[in-house]
Amino acid sequence: MSRPMRAMQKEGAPPRHRLSKVLAVLLGAGLLSSVGIAGSAPVARATASTPSAAATVSLTAVDPGIQPIVRQTRALTAEVFGYLPYWRLDANTAGQLQYDLLSTIGFFGLGIKADGNLDTTWIGYKSYLSDDAVAVTNAAHAAGVRVMPTFQLFDSGTLPKMTAFLNSTTAQNRFIGQALALMDRRSADGASLDFEPVPASVEDAYAAFVGRFHTAMKARFPRAILVNATSAGASTNLIARLVPNVEQLFAMTYNYHWSGSTVAGPIAPLDNATRTVKKHIARFLSVAPASKILLGEGIYGYDWPVTSNGPYATVRANRTLYGGVWSVTYRSVHDFLAAHPDVVPQEDIVQGSGWFSYRDTENNTWRQVYFESEVSTAAKDDYAIAKGLAGIGLWTLGNDRGYTQIWDVIHAKFYSPSHAIALRGTVFHVSAGSTYVTADVWQRIANSGNVPETGTLGWVIRDKYGLSRTHGSKTVTIYPGKTATYITHATIGTRRGLAAGTYRLYLTYIARSGTWKATPFAFRQPY
Repeated sequence: MSRPMRAMQKEGAPPRHRLSKVLAVLLGAGLLSSVGIAGSAPVARATASTPSAAATVSLTAVDPGIQPIVRQTRALTAEVFGYLPYWRLDANTAGQLQYDLLSTIGFFGLGIKADGNLDTTWIGYKSYLSDDAVAVTNAAHAAGVRVMPTFQLFDSGTLPKMTAFLNSTTAQNRFIGQALALMDRRSADGASLDFEPVPASVEDAYAAFVGRFHTAMKARFPRAILVNATSAGASTNLIARLVPNVEQLFAMTYNYHWSGSTVAGPIAPLDNATRTVKKHIARFLSVAPASKILLGEGIYGYDWPVTSNGPYATVRANRTLYGGVWSVTYRSVHDFLAAHPDVVPQEDIVQGSGWFSYRDTENNTWRQVYFESEVSTAAKDDYAIAKGLAGIGLWTLGNDRGYTQIWDVIHAKFYSPSHAIALRGTVFHVSAGSTYVTADVWQRIANSGNVPETGTLGWVIRDKYGLSRTHGSKTVTIYPGKTATYITHATIGTRRGLAAGTYRLYLTYIARSGTWKATPFAFRQPY
């Protein structure tokens, strides 16, 4: 039917995620040396509690042509952070980004050496200093969008570079001084940190470093924010240690299935799997406030050679015979589908992902693609809203270039959400015992808007004089397109204390987005 989707792999770049899984891709791309992962050496915490003079250099002039951010009221209802990697930055990028739907752009990424020097020879550094980056910065700033560099230190094996850096106050001060000076030059509105991996042996030292950097940054740029890219599997100790010293935690909740998986499947299953986005966000929420958490969404997927065309197919082990595993983007997936109308995409609504299978005639095998679709990202957006998270984070901007579906969802969820709740309540089974009059209170709530609502569903029964006789309430989260019903067995009052007559049930739902009331329900209380 089709040749393998190698063009899709060439169009993209390796996804960023937990290093233990990304190494194979990074090694193949030449971004890391070929070193096996083993146990990491313990890292001592840097002894100095505050940055030295080396980290508090004098103010640096802004590079010519860079404009400061224009602070303004924006329509976004949540944070939408987008990483912009150097391989997605070109002369057209500034004119293609949807600034009205972004709160922050993080240029990715600027390497940190073991001695604390920024790697000025790395393409990510050069990209950040390019005219293309200036164009993006100015366009973003004009729209009130924050722009920041991402400082990264990726390591492997026994973590020699990371260990050396985190053990050295001198190295940390050198980095802090250079980073703040560069942020000054580029009129940055904060910084993003991405250290991978951060195992238990280094997490305390890393958290201490983040605290030192945050203190120095806020002293120099009081309005700046610090965003930390945090593994979905990060320990609660690390998350808790980071909370006081970052404004946002970008939870990298993706790459659950990857290039080394033996079974094809979603890169970010929301639910109904052993490891899910919901489970990992719950871990974050156990030690971090929702207001600091960004739910990371990977706008990519994988194309595996598999043994059958059914969902969750077994991946073929012989890559030489059947072809490799390709990283694909939203754009390359849809380009392929447009060129192959006989291939029908499907939606896995159990775990949450777009997917399809196709026949690779060149290698005589089935291939299977799982990718983040507009449906699966909408479900994650809804979950972020329902949990009250700060917002979402995208890896990466430009992965869907030429297609608007993902941004249509963001517009609907975070720019122009519709709030529509319908309520209905009834009372039945009114009966009297020897002492009390009881009844069943039936409540129904339906959400016909396009975002989840969380609020208080309350009811009260008033007698014929308008006096409250009994009431109740509960916190209810209702997703778009969903209906929920509740029945409460209530005691209206004592037989001696009540007057017979027409009573009424009043039902109200109060959320941050508004207040809704049901038509009062009248019923006969005969006792």
